[in-house]
Amino acid sequence: MARSDKQDKLALIKRTTRRRFAFTLVTLLLYFSFALNWTEFGAGMSTGIGSTSITGAMLMFAFLIVTFIALEYLFLRLTGVSLRKQDNDGAQ
Repeated sequence: MARSDKQDKLALIKRTTRRRFAFTLVTLLLYFSFALNWTEFGAGMSTGIGSTSITGAMLMFAFLIVTFIALEYLFLRLTGVSLRKQDNDGAQ
């Protein structure tokens, strides 16, 4: 029985690590997309939106902050569900 418990914990750690790497990859890709604002690909983002002084890059920056917070919240919720499920399975 102790062997199964160790295997369950190892499986949980592996699953959590895979999720963290997936979220990290998405975050890095989003950071890379923002870095493109300083290249010719992002030249259109440096102009103002309509008659305002807000640029596309500023709007993208705000959107990315909200996205990063949402991704972290999602990761924590998924991890919390996994941990609670693991605890409930172990208690039975």
